[in-house]
Amino acid sequence: MKFIDKAKSFIDDVIVEMRKVSWPTWEQLVNSSVVVIVISALFTFYIFVVDQIVSFVVKHLY
Repeated sequence: MKFIDKAKSFIDDVIVEMRKVSWPTWEQLVNSSVVVIVISALFTFYIFVVDQIVSFVVKHLY
């Protein structure tokens, strides 16, 4: 097969598969994004607090 034939076949396969995708609604997308941002912020705060505690303990041990 030539490169052009392979590329056409690939693009055709991509189009077929993209038609099968179940895309989220705008509301689902917004809700999922909010959840990701909130969880990331909480995790960042947790890591910050643990880092501060460990730094404090290490400073006072040495």
